[in-house]
Amino acid sequence: MTWRLGPKQKRKYKAAEALGLLQRLQECGWAGLTAKETGRVGAAMRRPSQKQE
Repeated sequence: MTWRLGPKQKRKYKAAEALGLLQRLQECGWAGLTAKETGRVGAAMRRPSQKQE
């Protein structure tokens, strides 16, 4: 079985990866992160993506 993530979920995981939280997220899941960390992920998702020209 393969998992397909929607666009919002993809942004969430990319934001977690950019913040260095992906390893712990894979080990513990979203419940394993603190409220501060999940808030940072949410804030990173809201920021416009920095596209390189």
